[in-house]
Amino acid sequence: MVNNNTLDLENKRVGTLLLKFAIPSVIGMITNSIFNIVDIIFVSRAVGILAVAGIGIVFPIHMIIMAVAQLIGFGSASIISRKLGKKNHNDAASIAGNSFILVACLSIAIVVLIIIFLDSLLKLFGTTNNIFPFARDYLYITTFGFLFMPFIASANSLIRAEGNAKTSMYIILLITSINLILDPILIFIFNLGIKGAAYATIIAQFIGFLYVLNYYIRGISLISIKFHHFRVRFIGICFWITSL
Repeated sequence: MVNNNTLDLENKRVGTLLLKFAIPSVIGMITNSIFNIVDIIFVSRAVGILAVAGIGIVFPIHMIIMAVAQLIGFGSASIISRKLGKKNHNDAASIAGNSFILVACLSIAIVVLIIIFLDSLLKLFGTTNNIFPFARDYLYITTFGFLFMPFIASANSLIRAEGNAKTSMYIILLITSINLILDPILIFIFNLGIKGAAYATIIAQFIGFLYVLNYYIRGISLISIKFHHFRVRFIGICFWITSL
């Protein structure tokens, strides 16, 4: 399959391609930063400083999990880019399939472990007695978003690897926009406080997850992933390690 992104990567100058990929990536990173502070802004107005401190305790946990998901995504994307450059679409699809399996296993393990060790984890990250109830509510609810967000973070890297940086940016914009809309509704109108911010976050992440699934299911992606590409291959799972 050849599309405009493939032709651009093959024929355009490096400087032009750098701008094409850098601008959407920068916009995506800025938008992602906004996503991280939206909850704090609304929670600070609705609940107070202790609730903000509770979110602050949870954020490092989120960032660590996202870093691991992106580690898988970046490594897989590096290999996929080279496979696509060699026109080896089948191997690229196998790498993507194994990457998704690895992320799914990671997500499920994280959710289970956090639910089991929730209180101990919060204490490890320095929560105090007056902050603990807020941090616990926020982490418990947003933990279920870890079933979706690591997949989004990893898949975004794969989408950029096939030359579709704008779609990657649109996914982040979609998630942030939905979170921005739902936050005031759930926090102020439904009076859910910090729980409303957490629900807004996981709803936005779930919709972003559906968007990414649609991207692959409808065949929009340059990588055509079939059922057999999800067969676990040890070398496939390890490909991303070799690219680091």
